[in-house]
Amino acid sequence: MSNFSFIHSSNIQGSSFILDEKESHHIISVLRLREGSNITLTDGVGNIYHAKIDFINKKTVEGKILSIEKSSRNKHFHIHLGLPLIKNNKLKLAIEKSVELGIDEITPIKFERSVKDSVNNRKLEYLIQTSCKQSMRSIFPKLNNTKELHDWYDETAINIACVIDSNKTITEQKDSIFKTNNNSSKINLIIGPEGDFTDDEKYFLNKKNFLQVNLGGTILRTETAIVSIIAIMNELIANYE
Repeated sequence: MSNFSFIHSSNIQGSSFILDEKESHHIISVLRLREGSNITLTDGVGNIYHAKIDFINKKTVEGKILSIEKSSRNKHFHIHLGLPLIKNNKLKLAIEKSVELGIDEITPIKFERSVKDSVNNRKLEYLIQTSCKQSMRSIFPKLNNTKELHDWYDETAINIACVIDSNKTITEQKDSIFKTNNNSSKINLIIGPEGDFTDDEKYFLNKKNFLQVNLGGTILRTETAIVSIIAIMNELIANYE
């Protein structure tokens, strides 16, 4: 279990910190830490605080910052996921695994075949936060408001769509990703909803010259496809860099 907690920067005054009630509950009831225990905190924007707990009550954890470590984005590419609006349990899994795999930005996408029209961004932000703590990420991915496909499209990015009937895998498209478009550091990944893209959406993908890829010979669930394409992209980027 990760000993990594989130703290709002406003809850740090000088070398002193105080955790909010939700984080304090996690420290007390889940991690079962005590006064004198060492903990690691992050504000989600790259600052890591090594700290010591001085005071605990039922709702509050307070202590001292012992040292500060700053991390930065050392990645050449910024990966932005277009997340289809799928069922809640599948959406939760997709976000958790995307965050653990290091996604940089997430935008929920409403497709014509989406099973819902909107999501609760506050709940998604909390899910992102807990996933970052689990994987000890000190820079949290950006979460945007829900958009439609044509609004999410970015002409300055390398736009990649996972399409069931594409005749090329993402590995077979690597030259198009890294050589033809090597002036861009932004990679937009989009996966269709349950039921795949509609004909109109496929027309848009073709019109905007998305690189269209498949993930092998089987049809994957949307949440499985999301995890797969990010993992493969991470490997391709690691080999390219």
